[in-house]
Amino acid sequence: MSVLVTGAELVAVAIEKLEAFGASLTLMDGKVTEARLREAITQVQPDAILMRGNPPLGRAMLEFAPQLRVIAKHGAGVDSVDLTAATERGILVMVAGDANAPAVAEHTMAMILALGRDLVSLDRGVHNGVWARNDYKGREVAGRTLGLVGFGRVARRVASMAACFGLKVLALPRRAGTVDPALAREVGSLDDLLRQSDIVSLHTPLTDLTRNMIDAAALSLMRPGALLINTGRGALIDEAALADVLTSGRLAGAAVDTLVEEPPDADAPLLHAPNLLITPHIAAMTGASIARMGLGAAENIVAALTGTGIDPANVANPAVLSLAR
Repeated sequence: MSVLVTGAELVAVAIEKLEAFGASLTLMDGKVTEARLREAITQVQPDAILMRGNPPLGRAMLEFAPQLRVIAKHGAGVDSVDLTAATERGILVMVAGDANAPAVAEHTMAMILALGRDLVSLDRGVHNGVWARNDYKGREVAGRTLGLVGFGRVARRVASMAACFGLKVLALPRRAGTVDPALAREVGSLDDLLRQSDIVSLHTPLTDLTRNMIDAAALSLMRPGALLINTGRGALIDEAALADVLTSGRLAGAAVDTLVEEPPDADAPLLHAPNLLITPHIAAMTGASIARMGLGAAENIVAALTGTGIDPANVANPAVLSLAR
């Protein structure tokens, strides 16, 4: 069995898992471009691809991999894979479960607290000789309302953490009736959530339906002085519209871990917006999370290639399982 890893590194425990299974691993050094990936797939003819980041695996790319049986994401997002094409070819697309959920949830809460207490601007001020203690009045998160768009693995953890800080939590799930009432109160629409929330945090996959879901119209529904957090996917937000509302001062701030283009161009509108905290798509990048994601991806590959022990919760295109049966 051959496994192509679209990256230069994989944790030792994942390598050991795959080698014990008898797999031959090919890791890709340097920047993995579309041309390099196509060449590697053609040469290796992998039974499995352990996918780390870009470039995407589209329909055309999959044509070069007739033996491919499973694509295992080193994480949770599958917007970089053509699920329709993979399903048509009988290729399982699997995610690493909740391996990165603790790290992303912690990063989300860190962003909420950093924005709420203006940590970045205060730190910069002190470094520039401004001691603004007498003029500053911060905002506590206790008693405020947090609206979660999506209620999957990460959002549920955020809801649990938020309760410890005294936040009231609303949630808009992908499927109605799936919110645990012990963690959050379910709302019926995005508009309702935006109108009722002091802080909005995005935790939904990127699809044709969710792309640019936070556009100018959606931003206009948010409360004046509200905060927006995005540790999901950059394209969930219309970045130009967000830059406009931050510049106008209508929103108190925003924090994003992902952007439409990564890394961004120097003239990207968000880079010049005030009251904005940006991190370079590292919410999931803790040592423990990376180890869990690597091992989870390796376990998914072994399960898929042996046909045993497949966790349906980790399968992004369950129709392939039905076809197999």
